Amino acid sequence: MTYRKPERQPYRGTELSLAIAIDFGITFSGASWALLEPGQIPEIMDVSGYQGQEFQASSTKVPTVIYYDAQGVVKAVGGEIYDPELISEAKEERWTKIERFKPLLKPSNQNDSLISAPIAPLPQGKLVIDVVGDFLGYMFRSALDHFQQQVMGGNSFMERVKNKVIYVLSFDNGWDTFQQDCMRRAAISGGLVPDTDDGRSRIHFVSEAEASLRWCLANGVLKRTLMVGDRVVVIDAGANTITTSSYDVTGLSPLSFRESRASNARLAGSVFVTQAFETFVREKLASSAYGDPETIARLVKEFDKTAKCVFRRKDRRSTVTFSSPRDNEPEFDIVSGQLIVQGSDMADFFEPSCTAAVESVKLHLSSNSGTTIFLVGGFAASPWLYSEINRRLKDFNVDVFRADTMTAKSVANGALCYYLDCRIATTVAPTTYGVYVDPVYSNGNPDHVKRKDFVYKNPIVGQRYVSGGFQSYIKQGSIVQESQTTRIPSEKYVTTKANTEAQLELICYLGQKLDISWVDEDPLHFQHAYTIKSEFPVEALVPVDTNARKNAIWKVTYDAVFSFGTTELECYVEWKDRKGGAHRRESVTTRRNIPPLSHWIPDPA
Repeated sequence: MTYRKPERQPYRGTELSLAIAIDFGITFSGASWALLEPGQIPEIMDVSGYQGQEFQASSTKVPTVIYYDAQGVVKAVGGEIYDPELISEAKEERWTKIERFKPLLKPSNQNDSLISAPIAPLPQGKLVIDVVGDFLGYMFRSALDHFQQQVMGGNSFMERVKNKVIYVLSFDNGWDTFQQDCMRRAAISGGLVPDTDDGRSRIHFVSEAEASLRWCLANGVLKRTLMVGDRVVVIDAGANTITTSSYDVTGLSPLSFRESRASNARLAGSVFVTQAFETFVREKLASSAYGDPETIARLVKEFDKTAKCVFRRKDRRSTVTFSSPRDNEPEFDIVSGQLIVQGSDMADFFEPSCTAAVESVKLHLSSNSGTTIFLVGGFAASPWLYSEINRRLKDFNVDVFRADTMTAKSVANGALCYYLDCRIATTVAPTTYGVYVDPVYSNGNPDHVKRKDFVYKNPIVGQRYVSGGFQSYIKQGSIVQESQTTRIPSEKYVTTKANTEAQLELICYLGQKLDISWVDEDPLHFQHAYTIKSEFPVEALVPVDTNARKNAIWKVTYDAVFSFGTTELECYVEWKDRKGGAHRRESVTTRRNIPPLSHWIPDPA
């Protein structure tokens, strides 16, 4: 049996709604939306003509940039920064320009080298979540404007769905629930949803790799059939990074995947091609009449818009128009106001990116099955990058596909494909999760003996324990099924027979040790993840027969049941009453332990 692209099914919901996906990128961002009408097949629309960018009606991306004044008030966002009058005002009023702020949300165990440029200090009194919220709010308003302009009776529809809008936010591969929770708080700060249970429930998350994969499948990028056991590799070539992910096909009806290995990112996006050209042209024109900063900036801007985008052959020259046809300096390869760039030099500008993409893909190839490669992202439109990846992987017997449509919108569009169609069945755990444990002390255990300073006696049951242990339940790099649940047994002793609240701390380990059982082995890399609280009735208390003391003692024993396989952590508890046998589920309050984020914020200049 083989897989072929299915038709999207009608929306099964019972109420009219609107779904908006936001691709929050490091340098550029985008959004898509779909009107959800019961019984109708949803059509995904890409947002274009953003606020401040209406003159580029076909543009579906905006720069991830915000201007703040001295009081921290937002003055311009995204496409609004292109206004010439605003640029002049920004200089006169000394507004703060914030860009490339997304890496401030990165996990502490992710490589700092993925931040390609210094991040400007945040405005006084602003946290990272505030800045992200301001930007998400702009993307949200732009999506609503586009919806109202494109749909007949859009204003009427908006009144009916404004409190039911569903959001699908993409997140970087390698991010965990911590970053998702930060983005959820930012969405609340930006006015996307209210800070209520209903509001928070309308925010969903999907990894950029999974969104890109779903977009490829939904848009007919695949030119061959899939079979169980095949591997699909997704190269997301963006402005800042080239990220590679891979999935194995585990089922065809419905189509399901298993993430084969963790994604990896290389700092080799399209901006580095432009930077290489800028270095080249500065050196080339240093002693000419065209080496001034303004001319160099004009050359770089034109290269970024034209020559870089169309370069496809090493044996042909490229031209960058930057001045009047009367300007000629043949010794500097300037003819009729154009800079002539040899094809070999153009190839050199691209070389680090091509090498990074191919070397990254090789880590994900499978020798046991057919491999299909999807090239997506804004940089995927480059003819040279596409042809070089094909040429260099020719001997590996793989198929490389690229969409005929706009690959830059693959994440935002694919995020809605994910929400409307299906999802990845398994994933690779980005972090080790577990709990702190205090094992019963044993004189015959060397680990216990050498930690004798951490031994204590429980005053209720009279037993001696060793503090500082760690029990992992999900290990970094392990395969986690979407339907998989993890049980963490726990208990609590009390001396009063009454309704009891129990609390369990879920801990994540961010270090490099594969097996770790004690906190003191790597104390700086443990971090609180979630606090799980649950109320238990009197029926959950079981009397304990002990000679340790004469007072009555009761114990509540329960399992905290987690689901780590989805993009968001889910949890509930199960317990047995003292009559035996009967399992009960109790509601659980999960609270994310998030620090104040002050350590993520650069000191003000």
